[in-house]
Amino acid sequence: NPEDGFSRLKRWIMIGDHHQLPPVIKNMAFQKFSNMEQSLFTRLVRLGVPTVDLDAQGRARASICNLYNWRYSKLGNLPHVVTWPEFEMANPGMGFDFQLINVEGFNGVGESEPNPYFFQNLAEAEYVVALFMFMRLIGYPADKISILTTYNGQKHLIRDVINQRCGNNPLIGRPSKVTTVDRFQGQQNDYILLSLVRTKAVGHLRDVRRLVVAMSRARLGLYVFARVSLFQNCYELSPTFNQLMQRPLQLHIAPNEIYPPARKVVERPLDILIVRNMPHMAQFVYDFYQRKIQMMSAQQSRAMPNLRPPAVERKPQEEMMDVTTVAKQPIDE
Repeated sequence: NPEDGFSRLKRWIMIGDHHQLPPVIKNMAFQKFSNMEQSLFTRLVRLGVPTVDLDAQGRARASICNLYNWRYSKLGNLPHVVTWPEFEMANPGMGFDFQLINVEGFNGVGESEPNPYFFQNLAEAEYVVALFMFMRLIGYPADKISILTTYNGQKHLIRDVINQRCGNNPLIGRPSKVTTVDRFQGQQNDYILLSLVRTKAVGHLRDVRRLVVAMSRARLGLYVFARVSLFQNCYELSPTFNQLMQRPLQLHIAPNEIYPPARKVVERPLDILIVRNMPHMAQFVYDFYQRKIQMMSAQQSRAMPNLRPPAVERKPQEEMMDVTTVAKQPIDE
């Protein structure tokens, strides 16, 4: 107070998480020599200022929380993540509530780098979009699905694939967001499809704080697409990947189920389809889409006999890997 010289400030409380991503400092001199990428919150924690640590989370299923709670001293779960109906029910059409899906290169190609640090992986982009299309076809709301990736280049590629495959299709449309893990910090969605992109080097996911952000965005379902042989050998990521690798590395889906959920999370689906690879998934989704169109056409024909059925799309083999208008320069969000 300038009038009497006394401060009315009695208590100062900071709320944050120094286990997640720090500020982005683009000036290398400030970042490295001034240590400005270390936040004030982190500085105070390291100096020993008393803290009260979060010891219970209420966002995600307990099984998904296990992928990142090892990073915290004792992070448990609030009671509702076990008792609320949405957490008691399984994800329809999916074999697991979270899964790591191994993606090998398509035609021998894994990651590509059209410009420095502008990493892309076409096989992962096609696979992620195919799973999104399948989820939409069995009834998942688009606004409950987000697609994340660890690189800007992959973000633009996935958007291109969506525009070509399904963006303007009224039966499928676009997901809630297609963005990077860094941009999605502080946000969440029910179902997250995550592309890790790299096949030659782990890259900046080696920063455990970025891994924590990536694993903690999903509430009900997390599906990670990656080259397993690369990431399984990374020591920093091993607490998470050891858990992910306890489940099958090929995508398990249940095509006979529909959204909303009807199966308990403790129950296994009756009919499981094991997807071998990305081309298998692309062909399956194409056939699945055609069957759905035929069924809808038959229903409309009975209701309105003079209505012509919709045109049939080209088969995916004829247009696979047809994305040639990929963004070549990084574009800000």
